Amino acid sequence: MTYPDAATRVCYRHPGRVAGAVCRRCERPICTECMRSAPVGWQCSECVRRDSRRSPVVRWRPSEGRLGATRLTPVVIALIAINVIVYLATSGNRTSIELRFGVVPYLIHQGQWYRLLTGAFLHVNVTHLLFNMFTLAIIGSPTEVLLGRTRFLGTYLLAGLGGSVASYLFGAPNIDAVGASGAIFGLFGAYFVLARRRRFDLRTVSILIAINLVISFADPGIDWLGHLGGLVIGAVVAWAFDQTLDGRAPAYRLLEVLTAGATLGILALLVLVPPGQLNLMG
Repeated sequence: MTYPDAATRVCYRHPGRVAGAVCRRCERPICTECMRSAPVGWQCSECVRRDSRRSPVVRWRPSEGRLGATRLTPVVIALIAINVIVYLATSGNRTSIELRFGVVPYLIHQGQWYRLLTGAFLHVNVTHLLFNMFTLAIIGSPTEVLLGRTRFLGTYLLAGLGGSVASYLFGAPNIDAVGASGAIFGLFGAYFVLARRRRFDLRTVSILIAINLVISFADPGIDWLGHLGGLVIGAVVAWAFDQTLDGRAPAYRLLEVLTAGATLGILALLVLVPPGQLNLMG
């Protein structure tokens, strides 16, 4: 394609204006109003608009969810606030609150199913609370960035339930377990799966999981069954959610709802088994 001399060349969108450049995309002359900066030279506004419709929208994610490089995220902040508020609200009568809302298998079997979730928001003392909240801040924020807020919250709650169900199935019928550790171990499992699929460096999260498992097994007062249950459920749910992260069709959203529903249904069925049948605690 040829054009008149540069001094007389006119803009293809504004014939009354002298063109100061040629679009690098369509090679048509453009005036200063139509010029849009491109990596090399200039493009016309029409080509830029056309390319923006074809190109996918890229959403910024802080640090791409890498461990140790992500600031606190909204759902993590909310969960920490809820745990702290519950701890402060129950400080005057903590023992009775734990007995009323903690994970006690034989009472759960009698119909007090709410204990499977409420126990995950109670803590024995301030050290227990601070350790769990500090760990939640470390592992929760990068996991929330990778999964998104709704999936992250779903993973956290399902992992908390998974930890409680593990304590119910494999622990003594009269144990009284409390704490967010099961849900937090679920986030460890979730992050490990997500990071591995993205080929992140797994050394730090592997060390954190190993250290926390050693502490769980070493202290007889810690419910390690709840930790393992949360770890497994968190990993499985995060893997399932991760299959749909890049999809926007309604079918993907339905698949996520079915994943959460199926997990919840399986956990509910497991609680129908009488406690103490599979006791691993002796």
